[in-house]
Amino acid sequence: MVRFTKSSTVDNALSDPDVQLMLKVRAGDDAAFDELYRRYVGRVQGLITYLMGSQQSTEDLTQEVFLRVYRARRNYVVGAKFSTWLYTIVNNVVLNARRSLGRRREVNLAFEDQQAAYLESLCPNVDVESPVQRAELMEMRHLVHTCVGRLGERQRMAVSLCDLAGMSYADVADRMGTTPDAAKSLIHRGRSSLRDSLEPHRRAGNVL
Repeated sequence: MVRFTKSSTVDNALSDPDVQLMLKVRAGDDAAFDELYRRYVGRVQGLITYLMGSQQSTEDLTQEVFLRVYRARRNYVVGAKFSTWLYTIVNNVVLNARRSLGRRREVNLAFEDQQAAYLESLCPNVDVESPVQRAELMEMRHLVHTCVGRLGERQRMAVSLCDLAGMSYADVADRMGTTPDAAKSLIHRGRSSLRDSLEPHRRAGNVL
């Protein structure tokens, strides 16, 4: 069971509309659960794919995440933003799945809408809407995939939570058990490492 009990964050958490929805779920409102599912299913799928390095088990693990949310509804305790609580469950599900596989998997980027925006930030000259550049885009995806896999575990986690899950520095810090400044540093160093890794390919003309 996942709980957050830091009293200093409760007031801020209560202002989160998704926390209010979860409180309705706790009170037995199934429509509120359906709304939370609709709001977060895409982001959860993207994050699971990113962390697992494959889309093969994404659907099953996504369902496991929301099953855990529903099972935990009666014991839900307000203490953080709903997204922070949810992504903690995501991480626990992913860790369990990776342990069950018996080996680490290389991290993979799931390039949906938010991932495409992140890709543009790394290589801003790429027009992801142009059919002419589809081949270059696919090559870039492979390069970014490889470079992300070379990041340290904590940098990789910090970048994924911030850039794929859309979490703030404070939420990333809370999720990772560190300070906002430390989380910010991990994210900036991870982004910098990705850009540095891609730069030789850009100069060589492998990416635009």
